[in-house]
Amino acid sequence: NAEVWETRSKNDAVLLAAKAVTRSVDGIIAAGGDGTLNQVLNGMLQEHEQSNNLPVLGLIPLGSGNDFARTMGVRGDIRSLGKLFADFSYRSVDLGKITFIESGEQPRYFINIADVGMGPYVVQRLLSSDRIFGSLVAYYAAIIKTFFTYRPFALHINTPLWKWSGVIRSVAFANGRFFGNGICIAPDAKPDDGLFSCFIAGKISVIDFILQNGRLRKGKRPIHKEIQYRETDSVTLRADETQPIEADGELVGKLPVTIEVLRKRVKFLC
Repeated sequence: NAEVWETRSKNDAVLLAAKAVTRSVDGIIAAGGDGTLNQVLNGMLQEHEQSNNLPVLGLIPLGSGNDFARTMGVRGDIRSLGKLFADFSYRSVDLGKITFIESGEQPRYFINIADVGMGPYVVQRLLSSDRIFGSLVAYYAAIIKTFFTYRPFALHINTPLWKWSGVIRSVAFANGRFFGNGICIAPDAKPDDGLFSCFIAGKISVIDFILQNGRLRKGKRPIHKEIQYRETDSVTLRADETQPIEADGELVGKLPVTIEVLRKRVKFLC
């Protein structure tokens, strides 16, 4: 038996998912994109992070990006979805937990990628756009505008095993492989290995960053002295000025934050 609940305002998915958890349903299926999936995830975990009996989390990929669906091999055609629901098989995957150090805001969870630098500003532009020509066009327009207006800032990264400080264009902590509508930001990321794949793009020019973006779209690691990859299961991020952070295409708050892996915390339908 299935019930369909429709969202009518920004945070409805969070509230509906939280309500569903208390009813002990078998599964909660997000019909939308990465942002909708993120809201459902946060609704499930807000009061139940320690629960061992969370419903299976699923996704019907109807968004403009569908990046976590790409990583998990979830397709949106009717035949694939019919098999997905009939089999009802799942894979236990990691999550990220963002804790805000100074503001005291409630922690936020993500399943795909959290990033600072250009990413949050792209999301800001996208959320304020009218999307007259569709979500995909609006997304690329937001990226292009951000490329030429973004001002790099100094970021300080502290993990249990390594540290990094410098001026950044983009830093991402990836549980999934893709973000930004198919950009393979973390070719080696695995959503169940207990680690974030960390993409660090430092003081790189706009032109070089655009050129490296082409390699990322092909699933290849960039080749540039200002771009590197590392791994960690927890990190603290601080900036010399107030800066936003986004996760799964949602603006979630501002630095400083700590981010940690919650190992195999959710059962994902795939």
